[in-house]
Parts: sequence; structure tokens; C-alpha cells
Amino acid sequence: MEEAETNGETFHWVKPFAIGAPDRAYSYETMKAYTGINRLLLDNTEHLTIRMLNELNRNEDGVHYQIRKGTRSNIVCFYTEKTYIDEETGEPLIDETTGKELKKKIIRYTPVFSREDIVRTDTGETLPSKFDVQRFDHDEINEHMRAALDRFNRLFNYFCKKYGITVEIVQDGTQAYFSHDKKIRVPAMNNFKSVYDWVTANAHEMAHATGMLLGRFDRTVPLTDAKQSYAREELIAEITAEIIANELQIIDDSDTPDNAVAYIHGWSSFLKDRPSEILRASAAAEKAAQLILETLREMEIEEQRSEENTEDKEMNDDER
Repeated sequence: MEEAETNGETFHWVKPFAIGAPDRAYSYETMKAYTGINRLLLDNTEHLTIRMLNELNRNEDGVHYQIRKGTRSNIVCFYTEKTYIDEETGEPLIDETTGKELKKKIIRYTPVFSREDIVRTDTGETLPSKFDVQRFDHDEINEHMRAALDRFNRLFNYFCKKYGITVEIVQDGTQAYFSHDKKIRVPAMNNFKSVYDWVTANAHEMAHATGMLLGRFDRTVPLTDAKQSYAREELIAEITAEIIANELQIIDDSDTPDNAVAYIHGWSSFLKDRPSEILRASAAAEKAAQLILETLREMEIEEQRSEENTEDKEMNDDER
């Protein structure tokens, strides 16, 4: 959970998916959390080495797993110290200056893969988490919400197809992101407590994709401004997501209706001394939303034409 304070009021942002999922990086084999620099190097999920994967595939159940195509490994850093031993006496060597045992530092780097990138060879299903990740069925969606959700699903698929974006839906997923190789990854809908949270998470990543389409990622950003630029981009994406949900009349059915406000306030705090940046982010969000909504209109025109062509064909068939 993240917290931001504005004008004396505290807003809490709660991650709307992966409830019960790991809150830090873990070894899938031992279920122990990684420590030290590995906390920063790895995402908050379970990780496997190639050796772990091979051990997993030796199970007697006959189920085999492989690394998802196109996946990149991360690096785990192991640091240990080894005492120098006198070959003749077998005793530790002593530093004459300090009187302490002489030791050498050993640093070893091992590639690891996120559990979410390990899939069954036969079905493509993701390797199950060892955590008790909560799932939701969303059966009680009213007809208005179903129609709005269907409209958004069609928009999302059409948008990604039009702009050549690959989509990965991960069961028990703990990450949602857009990468610059034109890929969107999101957890499956039943990982989210509410349909609204699922819609806005997908719309959030669509908004990031517009950064490439509208040239937001073209300029070189100095390292000193990297954090502000990241904050601005997150603001753009979240504001855009809320605009899209509002335009499609998707009702907020979550039990944290102020979550979006809290998220926006959280990132705004990085830009509080630069009010022009917040205005800039809002203007960019409007452009991003307009691109997505123009894509929606294009999709629905195509759907209408297709429906009319089908009706004409059926009428001609009946006249024959």
C-alpha cells in the first residue's frame, strides 16, 4: 500500500489485484525472500533458476514447464566470504596486521526467471503460485456493466491489433505493464477484486502505449529528471484510464472508490513543486484519451459496416 498526503488529507492507494501475492521477491524453491541488492534487482514475485525448472520437470506427474517465448532473465547476486586455508596445516591463514582470518570475497551472478514467465508446455498455463492468491468470479455483474465491459474488451483487442501490441494475460499475475517492445502484460480478470479495477488497469497500460504512438518517449530525459518523468507518465496513464472508464460508463464497483484519487495524489507528490508538470500531464492524458476514443469510434464504424454488409447479404440470399 502507498500513501500520499495533500492539504492535510491522507490518501491510501491499494494495489487492486494479486491479493495474497508476494510482497517482495522470493525463491520459488525455498520460499525465502531475497535480501540485499536482490530486493532492488527483482520484481515482487517468485523466481526460478534453470536448475529449479529442471527439478520441477523431473516430477512424476508428467507435467512439464518451459520459459515463455521472448522472456528475459533477471540477475540474482550472491555474495559470500571464504577463509583462506594453509595447505600444509589446514588451518585458516591469519592477517598479521589485524590478527583476523584472511578471507576472500566471492560474488556470483545467477540468472532467474519470474514464475509468471514459466508456462506448461502442453497448455501454456502459468506455473501456479505457492502463495494463496485470491481469485474473484464477478458473477453478479448487471446488464449495463456487461455491455460496457464487452465494449471495452472489443476496444482493447482492436487497439492492440491495430497498433501491433502483443497482450499477455497472466493467471495469478502480480504485474501490469507496457514495455517498449510493444507488449502489454496484465493479470487475469479474476485476480482483481472488481471489474472496474481490471478495466482501469488495462486502460492504464493502453495509455502507456500511447506514449510511443504520440511521441512522449521520443525525447531524451536527463538522469536527474528521470523520477519526475516517470511520475508524469504514471499520472498521464492513470488520468487517461479514468477518462476512458468514464466515457464508457463503467461503474466503479470496487470497495475502494477513491483508489484512483489516491494513486494520482501519490505521483503528484513528486511534482508538487512543479505545478506546470501536473498541467502538462493532464494535457497529455487528454491527448492519450482522445487517441483511444478515436480508435473506439473507428472500431464501431467498422462493426456497423460489417453488420450492414451481413444484413444486405442475407436479404439478397432471401430474394434469390
